[in-house]
Amino acid sequence: MLESREECLESKVESPKSKEENNSATDSYRGDLPQSEGNEQQTANSKLQTETMEVHHHPEVEKKGIKEYILEGLMIFVAVTMGFFAESLREHIDNNEKGHEYVKSLLVDLKADTTKINDYFDYFARSRARYKLLLDDLEKPLRHDTAYLSKFYDAAHYTLGLNYVRFTNRVVSQLKSSDNFRLIINSEVAGEITDYSNGTAACENQEKVVEYFTEDSEKFARQMINMKAYGFLNTQQGIDNTIALIGTDHKDAEQYANAIYIKAAVESSYCWLVREQKQRAIKLIVLLKKEYNLNDE
Repeated sequence: MLESREECLESKVESPKSKEENNSATDSYRGDLPQSEGNEQQTANSKLQTETMEVHHHPEVEKKGIKEYILEGLMIFVAVTMGFFAESLREHIDNNEKGHEYVKSLLVDLKADTTKINDYFDYFARSRARYKLLLDDLEKPLRHDTAYLSKFYDAAHYTLGLNYVRFTNRVVSQLKSSDNFRLIINSEVAGEITDYSNGTAACENQEKVVEYFTEDSEKFARQMINMKAYGFLNTQQGIDNTIALIGTDHKDAEQYANAIYIKAAVESSYCWLVREQKQRAIKLIVLLKKEYNLNDE
């Protein structure tokens, strides 16, 4: 009984020698394989070990909620809106500066126009007085004495030329032609500028009428007046009142007088338009100074 138990133990416990024999058998088996196959097997085993060791874990992406998407969209919208408002503000400031410069230049033009208008009123008053003297002489028998000729030639000189206000349209033309009228933000100012521009156009249209009838009066004046009396080609200034009239016929005098009446009438209409234009200029000057703080200009 005891011997059988010991035999079992011996069979279960493997001797070191048997292990070495097993290992040598395994090695001999590996040695029987070709060298290339052994290397491949080793490489495959090393790859398997590496893949087993180097397992990558991808980070979990946090899912966003609807509120976060809305918040991001709102932030983008606010950023774009702020950029738009900043650009609009910059453009608004630039337009205000340009508009201010246009207004300052327009104020200079208006002051120049009022000076020209006042000069025209002085000329108009002198021409009225000369017309009356000339018409009175033409209704009487013509004479050739020096005093008479001196007065006659002086009065006739006002019937030969054309005088009108040359309005300064520099700024208004620039505002219209370059589409810069939008720079005048104040609607009242824009309306007054438009009225002034229309008044200038009305005066210019009447100038053509005055020019036409001035040419008509000059035609009849040349039938009576000796132009040599004015000394246009001489260095001496003034009128040579010793040169007699060319025409002394009563019919010539009537035609000349008739032409003077018509010229005086159309000039009176023109003067009325200019007077209205002066009122517009004064009103616009006051408005520009008030709205644009140009009291010191």
